[in-house]
Amino acid sequence: MFKKNNLILIFTITLLVTLSFTTGVAQEKTLIIGMDTSPIVSLDPAKAYEFEGSWILDNVYDKLVRFKPGSASEIEAGIAESWEFDGNTVTFTIRDSAKFSNGNPVDAEAVAYSLKRVAKLAQAPSWVITQFGITEDSIEAIDNKVKITMDKAYSPTLVLACMTYSVTGTVDPEVTESNVKEDDMGMAYLSESSAGSGPFKLVSWERNQSLVFERNEDYWGPKPELDKIVIVDIPESSSQLLQLKGGSIDLAWNLDNDQIPDIEEEEDLYVVAKPQFKLIYLAMNGQLTPTDNILVRNAIKSAIDNDAIIKAVGGGSTPLHSFVPEGMFAYYDGDEFPYNPDRAKELLKEAGYPDGFETTLTVPDFLSTEGTVVKAYLDQIGIKTNLEVIAYTTLLGKYRKQGLDMVIARWGADYADPDANAKPFAHSRTIGDDATVKQLAWRNAYANPAMTDMVEEAAFIQDREEREKVYIELQKKWQKESVFEPLYQMSIQLGLNKEVGNFILNELTQTPWELITLK
Repeated sequence: MFKKNNLILIFTITLLVTLSFTTGVAQEKTLIIGMDTSPIVSLDPAKAYEFEGSWILDNVYDKLVRFKPGSASEIEAGIAESWEFDGNTVTFTIRDSAKFSNGNPVDAEAVAYSLKRVAKLAQAPSWVITQFGITEDSIEAIDNKVKITMDKAYSPTLVLACMTYSVTGTVDPEVTESNVKEDDMGMAYLSESSAGSGPFKLVSWERNQSLVFERNEDYWGPKPELDKIVIVDIPESSSQLLQLKGGSIDLAWNLDNDQIPDIEEEEDLYVVAKPQFKLIYLAMNGQLTPTDNILVRNAIKSAIDNDAIIKAVGGGSTPLHSFVPEGMFAYYDGDEFPYNPDRAKELLKEAGYPDGFETTLTVPDFLSTEGTVVKAYLDQIGIKTNLEVIAYTTLLGKYRKQGLDMVIARWGADYADPDANAKPFAHSRTIGDDATVKQLAWRNAYANPAMTDMVEEAAFIQDREEREKVYIELQKKWQKESVFEPLYQMSIQLGLNKEVGNFILNELTQTPWELITLK
């Protein structure tokens, strides 16, 4: 049931907003969002590693660079007004007009301090930048510039994409250092407070109740139209839908696919939908008979109707045929093995299995519908499929030991570059314990040195167009040879009141709050 105290909170906020308009005194514009806030662990940019937390932090802290609104492939200036790559170094020139929300100036020293802090704290998201060999000692502030030295000359496209992640947010050194406890570099304080220069600042956070943000009057960019944004904790999607339809909230964040038609039928509401860099995929064990046979794997790929799976789960998803999702640089929409059951049977016969074979398909409980549909299609071509539905934690335990015949699972890119998915899906030189990378290809006991070479090569190509060509060729090869079959690309669907305008989402779940309007 929806929490009583949250109902009271929403009523109070709504009443105050209404009074401000009816009395004509303040005319304050407050956007009220209903969200399950339980995934948010911390709002320290050095620690936050959840989608909801990152979505918030992108608007509280400035990063060196960012993506243009609505895009996850076009870079624009952030707190850095320009940058220059030279071999294994990149130098960012910091804009001189930025201030933190308390009025302190944002300078190169503050940016360098923040990046050094990420490297030193070594929290979960730190690898996004330390994967380039970046350490505390390789970050240097020189006048109004920040120079970063990497261990190799990586692709500028790759490096900049990683620099858009919320972990690179610039914190106010003065505020942070004045709130240090037991050498935590202010982490406890910043987990529930803010010290940024973004368009909004965190005013309060009462866990399991609400987060309140106010406009940063010192923001260097476009002045936000909104005065406040209030995120109210509403764990249940049904309660979010009820409150949206009732006018208590302006935006419902956690809606299910089957709730979208309810939104679309309401004259005063609308839906914002966007494909995300998250995908659902089928994988086959590359060392077990018979899926060690490429003909068998390609037969399975040909036997599955991806459109039917999307329909079965209620829509709201996007077809996907490779590991680079739509909206990401180097996206390839070709499909080497479209749905063709006759071709699937021919490939099985050619592989020596004219009557099919028996196998086990393991899926987590939240993907049971996908598992049921895939099983039905494999059964149709003679592959007797035993469907095993288990808890996700149990599945991961087996999966990480190469212990599954076939599996359906999910994956999300940590940054908007094909490298983020090429490494897990296509990089594996060996299936033994001596492997240096033990991600998805390794978990499915699949090694392909030629594809691994292409993955490693692409990370260092300096020219964007040449790099794109390598990734396109890699994806074509991957479709023909690998143990994977993407089922669909996940999407996010939000319900909004029509009073809310210019609410922009990109594939990384980023929204520039400063551009949102409210009638």
